[in-house]
Amino acid sequence: MNQAASAACIAGAVAGVAGLLAFLVLHALWIVPIWFILPAGLLVAGGGGLAVGWAYAELLQRLPRRPWTAPAVVGLMSVILLPAFVLAELRAPLFDVTPMGAVQTVSTPMIVIHFVGELLATATLVGGLAGRWLGRTRQAGVATALAGFIFALGPGHNIPFIGGTSGLARSSRSWRPSLLSRRWCWWKVTPGWPHGKENMQSLTR
Repeated sequence: MNQAASAACIAGAVAGVAGLLAFLVLHALWIVPIWFILPAGLLVAGGGGLAVGWAYAELLQRLPRRPWTAPAVVGLMSVILLPAFVLAELRAPLFDVTPMGAVQTVSTPMIVIHFVGELLATATLVGGLAGRWLGRTRQAGVATALAGFIFALGPGHNIPFIGGTSGLARSSRSWRPSLLSRRWCWWKVTPGWPHGKENMQSLTR
């Protein structure tokens, strides 16, 4: 892995951790504190950030010039999660919210099927297809498919569970800091990444 790609992976890992911390703060303020997930969350967020950084490095040559590079990445990640949002909204909720808490409306195996099929499978498939189309290489497709899977497992994990409820919009707002933190970290950690010829060549070595 060359220096530019390594910088993107480091930036992705840093952004993933920053996004996790922002998410936990907002979750504590808007819903309930869930700080107990921090140890496992650091592994998922850090590893997921590495995957997203790898995908960023693979796709950089095909992304628009700055200042539109980071918004294009945010748009791509939103597109990857879009099918899960649509599918979740097209069916009845998996949970009813009552004064006593959330109550399942379907069996646990069906919830697992919705989670895997609606979220993980669609994010991985759309990510792979988008990466292959944008990057024009199999490696770009694999990297973006992995990034889509990890991103769905992390910031997007609640989408199937709160589909058909007002919580879906709240959830979409809660993972925006993760996207914005990635944008900031890529901008700061990889300052020498305009679309110059030298930088583009370094990514292909």
